[in-house]
Amino acid sequence: MTPVIRAVTRAVKLVPLALMLLLFAAAAKPPAVTLDVKDEDVRVILKSMQKQCAIKNLIIDPNVSGSGTFYFKDVPCRTAFDVVFRTMGLAAEYSDDVVAVEKKK
Repeated sequence: MTPVIRAVTRAVKLVPLALMLLLFAAAAKPPAVTLDVKDEDVRVILKSMQKQCAIKNLIIDPNVSGSGTFYFKDVPCRTAFDVVFRTMGLAAEYSDDVVAVEKKK
């Protein structure tokens, strides 16, 4: 077998491996937020983000209110929550599968 044929054969064997790695990398992508809202109630925004980020428990203090305008496209969950909290004057505690939200003191 010539060196060229050996190289081509090796390359052909590596292509399926490369495709499998790309598929696994895409599947392992962490959850992200895509959101396009204008003057939306903050509670609705937070509930939408909860679903997109697969957060099991979202606790929103009764004093949390207001509306906001946000456009996110594939923003990592933690970043999106932090931006909404900072913009809306909110504070949050994260623990396991629970996010508790209240007005910033």
